[in-house]
Amino acid sequence: MRFLTITAANDPNLPFVKDLYMNSFPREERREWPQLTNKITTSEEMTLQVMEEDGRLLGFWIIWVLDDWCFLEHFAIDPVWRSKQYGRRMMQELMRHNQVLLEVEPPHTHDAIRRIEFYEKLGLKQLPFNYLQPSYINPDTSYPMILMTNATATEGHEYSNIIRLVQSRVYNSDPK
Repeated sequence: MRFLTITAANDPNLPFVKDLYMNSFPREERREWPQLTNKITTSEEMTLQVMEEDGRLLGFWIIWVLDDWCFLEHFAIDPVWRSKQYGRRMMQELMRHNQVLLEVEPPHTHDAIRRIEFYEKLGLKQLPFNYLQPSYINPDTSYPMILMTNATATEGHEYSNIIRLVQSRVYNSDPK
């Protein structure tokens, strides 16, 4: 498995990413496509990578390196390759060298429950406090989400700095 970093808006792998991105995430959980492609070239902290194996594109992720954390903004596997352990292998590779923080929807749907269970099987834990994801589109709107991490800290205040960084740099939001 190889991780191919996309660094230009004309990368030949971007149509694959766009299709998977638009079909994997609800509107409120994604950026406008031009905004995302602009970040590829303007944000040093953000990395968009496609995972490839034997010439097959498997999925992608968007990660942000913020201080000593890795915030996983988006992660999706092509439906053709789901349930074949690619997602597990990719997450294990990411967690091998990083403190990872990610957001998941609350367990109100079958897919959300399945997603939370996937991350828990990898060793991530839900943080024990409420969290609101700022909107990508409307600064006056936010969405309840669950934060999960592989870090060992246990107190909510220990996460306040990374949450502020995520909200200000990823969402361009004024942290509350």
